[in-house]
Amino acid sequence: MTNKDDDIREQKLLRYLRGEMTDGEEKRLGEEVIRDEDYAQRLERLLLGEEQGQDSGKQELAALTEEKQRAIIRRGKWKMRLSNSAFTMGLTFIAGVLLFVVNGWFGSLMHDDLFRVAKDMVNFTQPGVTVGSSGSQVGLFYGKITMELREQVGSEVSNAGIFESTNILWKSSASPQWTNGVREQKLFFRYPTGEKMTLDETEHLRTPAWTTMQKLPEGTVSQLAVSFDHFLTYEEYYQLISRYVSYDTHDTVWFAVDTGQEVTKRDADEGNRLLGAGDVWGFAERELNYGNAPIQVNGEGDRRAAAYLNEMKYLTEQERLTNDIGFSLVSRGKPHIDKRYQYMQEKGVRIYGAVLTGPTKELLKLQQEKSITAAFLGKVDWWNWDRPAASGSMYSW
Repeated sequence: MTNKDDDIREQKLLRYLRGEMTDGEEKRLGEEVIRDEDYAQRLERLLLGEEQGQDSGKQELAALTEEKQRAIIRRGKWKMRLSNSAFTMGLTFIAGVLLFVVNGWFGSLMHDDLFRVAKDMVNFTQPGVTVGSSGSQVGLFYGKITMELREQVGSEVSNAGIFESTNILWKSSASPQWTNGVREQKLFFRYPTGEKMTLDETEHLRTPAWTTMQKLPEGTVSQLAVSFDHFLTYEEYYQLISRYVSYDTHDTVWFAVDTGQEVTKRDADEGNRLLGAGDVWGFAERELNYGNAPIQVNGEGDRRAAAYLNEMKYLTEQERLTNDIGFSLVSRGKPHIDKRYQYMQEKGVRIYGAVLTGPTKELLKLQQEKSITAAFLGKVDWWNWDRPAASGSMYSW
């Protein structure tokens, strides 16, 4: 800035001190003072009489009363304070908006992955159990999802507990909380080993279930886990059971599938290897994502297998999350998802067992099938197979 400009600015201050400015000129000067801290300090020094060797300034100050000088100083200081406060509040607002956006974006990503992995792991490791409604709490680097666990007996679906999944920073954990603190293990499967066994050798794995079902009254519904002596495709499974039970007299709610991790060499040598929740691996076909196009009832086995493998692939991509959540669901602590996925890519999705539910006496007809090597009776309830025209529930909150 040149000396000429400095003189002009100095004259403006002197005119202001003499009271010779119009309202418009005073407003423009005030804006200059706010923008230029040195200019503001120059005005303050003039008002306080701190400038030395500036006789003209002192003469002009003498023309102002002490009260007016103080008023001018107060006004200048308050303008500076308001300007600084506005700047600080602006920065705080922008930081808050950015934090909100980042929290929502990160929380949404974390919630989606946490929910999908937890739902898949429950579906794949817990025979007869599916995920129902859910609630979530999402914060910055924090997420918690609570999902209802459901179990179908007959045509009615009841609460089996809840499954809580938590993600803090990069550490995830999960645990099921069963109704009344315990879940009775009644559904087991016999893995078909290479060694063929006679019906007499596996009779003890079937007789208790068939005998109990014979003694149960007509008006009951049951869960039943059955195992076969060979691997089946989806279509082959339905062709087999349709010889004994029709579509409208049962529901198949879960399939046990071969993933290559079910038995060790020692287990295979023993002949009978029973697998329950945490050891067996499978899926509930109604819980898979088939895209927007509807899928045929009891059909399109290749499409169902593809949907299942797609979820398995997703779990391999979320290995850390899958291992953390699977720790509480898999007996051996680690789900070995990569090995299972690679095995099924090579061998295909091969079914060797299923969980069925329906009228007890209808399910008992499966006793005639010679390829069934094991049968385990699960929960039993009074007749509910005929769905009423209307029903509902009331809750106390």
